[in-house]
Amino acid sequence: MLPYGDIVTIIQESSVYKTENIVTRKLEIILSENLLGKKPIKVITGIRRSGKSFILKRLYQKLTTDIPKKNLLFINFENDRLSGHLTLSSLRDIYDTFRLKSDPEYRIYLFFDEIQNIPGWEKFVRTVYDSEDDDIYITGSNSQLLSSEFSTVIGGRVLEYQLQPFTFNEFLDFHGYRQLDLFSINEEKTQISRLFETYLESGGFCETFTLSNKHKEIYRQSLIEKIVLKDIINRYRIQKPDVLQNMFLYMAKNPGSIVSAAKLSNVMGIDDKTVSLFLSYLNNVFLIGRVDKYQWKTKNIFHSQKKYYLSDNLFTHLCLESRKLENFMYTHLIEKYGASTVFFLRNEKGQEIDFVITYGRQYYCYQVCTDLNDENQKREFRSLRNLMKYRTDKEIKGDKYYLLYQKDSRSIKDIPSGIEARQIMEFVLTE
Repeated sequence: MLPYGDIVTIIQESSVYKTENIVTRKLEIILSENLLGKKPIKVITGIRRSGKSFILKRLYQKLTTDIPKKNLLFINFENDRLSGHLTLSSLRDIYDTFRLKSDPEYRIYLFFDEIQNIPGWEKFVRTVYDSEDDDIYITGSNSQLLSSEFSTVIGGRVLEYQLQPFTFNEFLDFHGYRQLDLFSINEEKTQISRLFETYLESGGFCETFTLSNKHKEIYRQSLIEKIVLKDIINRYRIQKPDVLQNMFLYMAKNPGSIVSAAKLSNVMGIDDKTVSLFLSYLNNVFLIGRVDKYQWKTKNIFHSQKKYYLSDNLFTHLCLESRKLENFMYTHLIEKYGASTVFFLRNEKGQEIDFVITYGRQYYCYQVCTDLNDENQKREFRSLRNLMKYRTDKEIKGDKYYLLYQKDSRSIKDIPSGIEARQIMEFVLTE
């Protein structure tokens, strides 16, 4: 059993964070609004190094102004002091020891960072939730943290939040550009455009923002290796780790391409079942995200085509510039609307709309291109116009259609009625 002094040390080490260049993120604001409220359990999932721990630490520090520290239990389950104690019984011992020292006049707050390292942790959380008045915050780097087993044990007593790396707006906030509008964007356009190019190349992991390109490459490789090795290969006991790594590299070269298990099976030299399993593992740890083809008929949903994107542009180092821009738009849309509402459209002629957001009965449709020019403008507008005709016939109002470009090189800049053509950087900053 860990002595109380060691528990205090673990709490202190787990809750410390750097105080320079702090960006208050949207999720922190949401959680702070009801910080002294009660249940349910708050669960934050997301890729490693996206900022989950930082938000927990900020919440912990805010509570110290109203709650005695002896009532705030913060444990990072990757702390090396817990080596040999990552068991359910050890977790119970730590909690019981902490509770004995707490002030009974105040509620206890539990912050469990990367709790998936404790086998059977969900049973402990359910017991505490049912028997005590504690407020519980949990983070994990696996989308299966709230698996069907956990949902059965907890019984729906959860608010889940998925945290991505910094958005472009948050990236600009870090660099001192806040509350931007079209006027301020135009005034600072050269510098903001330069930062946009940096974000397209390097993404939103905060720890990379002050690194040189050489050290960003080292950081990226280290992060990929840690996620693939620790969170997939070791966790699932993968027998073909080189195949898994090669599959991720293939995805990194081709974000936004239509992918099938059969196609990847031929490329990787493994069977369809293993391909599907490996894709699910990469998705579970948030390295990639899946976008399904929108189906007009429900019966076709299980035969739908799929696209995969990377969770952050840090991982787009192997792909074309056009793919980086499309991947950026993917991360923007899932942050704004949620991954479950994002689809793509493709008809039997191969005409495609990159992203379709189903928002109630309305469709928000986005076509993305790097350079809108005289040669490609007809093709880029065509799919949007075809869908508009279909939707008009169905008398659906409120749809929005966007053609988003990085550069507009057209000699004559005509835009079909009902479609907005916007520069993508300005669009995401002002929509």
